Amino acid sequence: MADAAQAFVQEVWGLQGTAYLVVCLRYYSRFTHLGWRGLSWDDAIMFFAVLVYTAESVMAYLVVAYWKGLANNDMTDAQRATLDPESEEWRLRVNGSKTHVVGLLLYTTLLWLLKACWLVYYARLTDGVNNMHRWIRWGIVIVATTYVACLLVAFFKCIPFNHQWQINPSPGNNCMPAISSLQTIFVMIMNTATDFYLMAIPLPVVWKSHLPWRKKVVLLVMFSGGLLEMVFGILRCVSILVLGDVDPAQSGYWSVRESFVSVVLTNMPMVYPLFRKFIEKAGSVTRSKGASQGDSKGYKLGSVPGRGEPMVRRQKPSASIPNDTAWGSKENIIVEREQTLAGSDDASMELPKHQTGVVSFAQGRTPSRSTSKGPDDRIVVTTEYTVTEAAPQGSKNFSRREY
Repeated sequence: MADAAQAFVQEVWGLQGTAYLVVCLRYYSRFTHLGWRGLSWDDAIMFFAVLVYTAESVMAYLVVAYWKGLANNDMTDAQRATLDPESEEWRLRVNGSKTHVVGLLLYTTLLWLLKACWLVYYARLTDGVNNMHRWIRWGIVIVATTYVACLLVAFFKCIPFNHQWQINPSPGNNCMPAISSLQTIFVMIMNTATDFYLMAIPLPVVWKSHLPWRKKVVLLVMFSGGLLEMVFGILRCVSILVLGDVDPAQSGYWSVRESFVSVVLTNMPMVYPLFRKFIEKAGSVTRSKGASQGDSKGYKLGSVPGRGEPMVRRQKPSASIPNDTAWGSKENIIVEREQTLAGSDDASMELPKHQTGVVSFAQGRTPSRSTSKGPDDRIVVTTEYTVTEAAPQGSKNFSRREY
């Protein structure tokens, strides 16, 4: 038992250190691309999530290292009746049960804080996409409701509340926090259902986008990380229900592991840009240098040029996704939008009826008119207008072409 406890203690702090590294990379990526003013609510939520994750790991450590994995379960009625309230085992079981109660509340709070991070991120990622704001609003309602429901189960599954660390007589399964079937199954169901809903927000947008398949697959895999979280949640539930009465520390084991996976996956969209250049380099050896530079900032979903079109040409928005957002992390979305808006105040506006226009941007330059026709010069703006004016004397047509 001592060897297993020592191995788990090493695992806890190893996972903790790795999670800290991933979160630090997240903030480094955010600061590098956006600066302090570019931080968003999900960055603040992640900070509190890290604090909760640290506290949860401490609780798991106490359960194993200090309370010897004991709680108010795995005892016969005869053992409960003969156990001396002044004994060391009594103290270990009572404190172990109390620690389990706190640890489960922290575990639930952490998972739902991470869900809130995803919602804030998806709200930015899908900004402007038709009807996606409704999905986000419903997501807020669902996440808040399921979290409150989990808390209500945690507090009211055992009444009075202090029976959750009662030794004699047996308080019943609902009052044994290490193996409570009601709380374990309920939290697993709520966690799985909300993860399914959260994955349903970005995946259809990415699937319908005009991104190259290579980038599309990367995003689909990244946003499908909730499936891995579900697997760990189900493993946690099964382990507690099957082995919990023999080893109450199972709750701490799998809670820490699932929390670690959730923290890492939630930060992946922010950390990915740091490694994207290295990841893409292997699959883009045939890409020209100019194309690579143009791709480094990412495309808006639905606005990726086709094979036969110049890389610098701006396409009309997709019919299915009118105001598509950028692929990859929000750092690139914001950088692209800021650069586009800095280049043209009308870059994101549609032309009015009876007026059409095509604007081509030279990479890294502010749009301006050029009349030079030299061999090394580049045409910065191409404009073609057709204006129909209604007048009492009749309609007047004006056409203008500029190259």
